[in-house]
Amino acid sequence: MQPAMVSQDEQFELLERLAVEHSALERRLTELDSYHSLTAQEELERAQVKKLKLQKKDHIEGLSRITGIA
Repeated sequence: MQPAMVSQDEQFELLERLAVEHSALERRLTELDSYHSLTAQEELERAQVKKLKLQKKDHIEGLSRITGIA
């Protein structure tokens, strides 16, 4: 069975969605970093946000390489 083909429009929409999600994570990370001190829960959230942000960036870069969409 062959994988489903994704149109260029769908690829662009996915990249756009990932970029929006990455930006939202960046804003949250900036907000957390602006706090004088973080609670244990905020420290955990900060670590999770950083990890998710990196995953989004890697996904964006991978799709961009494959599709040729920058």
